[in-house]
Amino acid sequence: MAAITLDTRDYVLTSLDDAFTVDAVQSILARLNIHRGKYWRDPNLGSRFYTLRRSKDVPRMIALVKQIADEALAGLVPSRLSSITTVASQTVKSRIDIQIDAVRLTGEKQTIQYFVPVGG
Repeated sequence: MAAITLDTRDYVLTSLDDAFTVDAVQSILARLNIHRGKYWRDPNLGSRFYTLRRSKDVPRMIALVKQIADEALAGLVPSRLSSITTVASQTVKSRIDIQIDAVRLTGEKQTIQYFVPVGG
């Protein structure tokens, strides 16, 4: 079994026990990393972050990144998570940081730091 790390956005092999404890994080990262429309079973799955790589690094991109993240994560709310909130900010040039606060159905809260490269 493999899990996606937040630092490198790459798979790291883990045991089966470890992989099932972070299922909410893996489902959030999968929705953000898959190109929207590329998954054969559900064309509405994924995000449109891949369209931002050639865009300009302007202040309005913060609102656009937040909107795209909310759109990609909207399908998780009633079935896997009770609520998801996103906050986008830019601290480094050509990179927009997203703080994702997810609340599981059990009431457990988790914060995920994610970044989106913008500009070229």
